[in-house]
Amino acid sequence: MTIKVMDCDLVVLGAGGSGLVAAVKAYDLTNRKVIILEKARKPGGATYFAGGLAEVKDSKWQKDAGYEVSEPQHISGQFFDWFVSKGGVEKFYRVAKPSENRQWAIYTLPRTEKYKDLPDPSIGPGRGGTFIVDKMVECCRKQGVQILYETPARKFITDARGKVTGVLADTGDGQLLVNCRACILASGGFGRNFERLKKYWPEEYNNEELFVLCPPGMTGDGISMAEEIGAYIDQTKWSMDAAGGFFANGPIHHPYSWAVQSLMSNGMFVSVNLQGKRWKNEGGFGASLSTQPGSVVYSVADAWIVETVGSQLVNSGALGPLGSVVDPNSTEARAIKKWKEDLEYEAALDDEGARGNHTKKADTLVDLALKMDMDPAVFVETIESYNTFCETGRDLDFGKDAQLLKAVKKPPFYAIYGHRFSQCTKGLNGIAVNSRLEVVNPKGEAMPGLYAAGDICTIYGGLIIDGPSARRTATTVAASGVSVAAPAAGVNILSTEPSPCGGSSGAIISGYYAAINAADYLKNI
Repeated sequence: MTIKVMDCDLVVLGAGGSGLVAAVKAYDLTNRKVIILEKARKPGGATYFAGGLAEVKDSKWQKDAGYEVSEPQHISGQFFDWFVSKGGVEKFYRVAKPSENRQWAIYTLPRTEKYKDLPDPSIGPGRGGTFIVDKMVECCRKQGVQILYETPARKFITDARGKVTGVLADTGDGQLLVNCRACILASGGFGRNFERLKKYWPEEYNNEELFVLCPPGMTGDGISMAEEIGAYIDQTKWSMDAAGGFFANGPIHHPYSWAVQSLMSNGMFVSVNLQGKRWKNEGGFGASLSTQPGSVVYSVADAWIVETVGSQLVNSGALGPLGSVVDPNSTEARAIKKWKEDLEYEAALDDEGARGNHTKKADTLVDLALKMDMDPAVFVETIESYNTFCETGRDLDFGKDAQLLKAVKKPPFYAIYGHRFSQCTKGLNGIAVNSRLEVVNPKGEAMPGLYAAGDICTIYGGLIIDGPSARRTATTVAASGVSVAAPAAGVNILSTEPSPCGGSSGAIISGYYAAINAADYLKNI
């Protein structure tokens, strides 16, 4: 078979936010040839749908805008000052100063112009992640950084010492060999690789209802490639319901209205499973839906609860889905104001017999149960028992706060469908890297010239924030923002506490920092 050959100094696997930032920053620092290999037909990966970095407390552009900044500049501030020079992020972010009832500044992410007419401005592409992706692709064009789409990497080529010297990839015309001097792996986690997911989390992966948010190409190819040449793959037993984990605590109402999701997230609603029974404290911490029939639940409320919660959301502009803070002037807040319209629209779809799991609405609890396809006797008994708790102010089943105990009595009644969702694996069981984002082997030793960033990696020893030539400090900061103690000299880094990397902030910052270290490596070989 004929193999096409290309040469470069640095090859980056993945044109998501992490890979694009890494490629552009590395070119800035070295002015050497960079090639990006991307499996999909377009750039962005999971970052394209992400909010992006929503809070910057120490960036130069914020100081120039007149906002008081007292914290020392760290890596996120460095990134933003660099990003301003590349695309003008200060024209994209809106900073709301603290108000009388809010003592912190909120950084909102207006939707980019070409996406402004999407029906729900709070979900989907067009926000911070999309902005970063679009700007970085534009920079690649100006710099001459090549992005080869529909070119999935398949195998690393190594020399006699095990050092990576090239990447073998597939194209529509055959195979492509990209010779390189260094490589940054930024091809994402394995949120669509169900075999790998079941291997790590068999108790959670149960073939039940699951809405997948991560891109189709996120199957962990880069992780497998790295493991094949001796990289250590993190073996920590991460909980899938941990913060930033693969499965959300749930339930979520997606891809439907942000406003309806905001309603059902409120603790006044009553959550019932398909058996018609409550299964958790609705006002408490999340619980895994994997234990429930079909991994599906409904959030139930009467007309009074719905109106009360909707009014609170509109008037306060305080909380959106999953308890996130929402600026009253943001696209999210404007979307939440449509809660009644969106709720009734979904209920009407269901009444018309439209396919899909929509909001249910009925004038009696029995009719509501029938629409949810559950035993009316069990469901009615559940609600009547719950109403008794509301009257006494004591939830004897799950201990919900008395302030959230509101009886379900006033018709019409509503039931909002919710199910599990999955996203990227965010460094859970990813490629192990050290504090310079160098890929390490099972002995904790760096594999020269090979770096990983974003959802694909797990960081050991934290992330040194003072630059590649700086002396190790006593404390380092992981890409997830968690401070961890730096390991003592001579200690195997894999014996230290790992930190999952990922999410839009972690991915972007780690890509930026991987580029700094890769550029330093290229200059010194």
